[in-house]
Amino acid sequence: MNKLLDYASLNSMLDEYINKTDRDMIKELISEVTPYIKPMTLIWDYSQKIRYGAFIKGYEYKKDNPRSLNKFQEKMDKLTKNEKFMEFLFQTVSDAINARSSKSSFILGMYTAEIIKGEKEIEEPSYENLLIINALKSLNDWDIKHFNNIYSFFDEHKGYTNSFCSSQIFYRSKTDLDLDMSSSPERAEFKAVIDKLINLQILSTSNAMAQDYEPYSVALTYYSHVLHDLLKRCNQTV
Repeated sequence: MNKLLDYASLNSMLDEYINKTDRDMIKELISEVTPYIKPMTLIWDYSQKIRYGAFIKGYEYKKDNPRSLNKFQEKMDKLTKNEKFMEFLFQTVSDAINARSSKSSFILGMYTAEIIKGEKEIEEPSYENLLIINALKSLNDWDIKHFNNIYSFFDEHKGYTNSFCSSQIFYRSKTDLDLDMSSSPERAEFKAVIDKLINLQILSTSNAMAQDYEPYSVALTYYSHVLHDLLKRCNQTV
């Protein structure tokens, strides 16, 4: 038998690094955790099934148009011969299963169907595709709701300026407020969403006029419009 697969040899090797007290602690931990492993696994599997189901619903919803079904099937036949695209497709399904919400999974399904239908002129994933998919798999329902509110605020004031501080957006005010956004749970949550959208490149930063509490203001990016347009097509902007 291979020495590395020999239980006695492995046990001997472990003894060199773990003393008896540590082994007892590990055994105790295992005995405590084991009863919960199966239920947790079942819950995780079930949540993944829900998100996968949402992805398929979105995919079928966008795909199943009698006027374009033949075109869709022809496009899919062509894309299955494209190794890069198939890798992208399987990764997108994985992203949908592990997304933060079933709503995001549904939108990912629609977005994937759009790409295959040729509404996106690509033969392989573009930077835009990858960025939007990464954003969708990272956003939960609250993030999407906040993003829609942020976008609508900018849309209402698009003739005023291109950037606002998070406190102005939160209170939907053109006045420079310069508030401590960590001073209440609601403000802190909103600021966390702002920062998340910045990290995902959905929002960008610029210098703020006030420097006390908010060192930067935020602005929409090209990808803000792409995401909002996608949410609008998926009826997720209300």
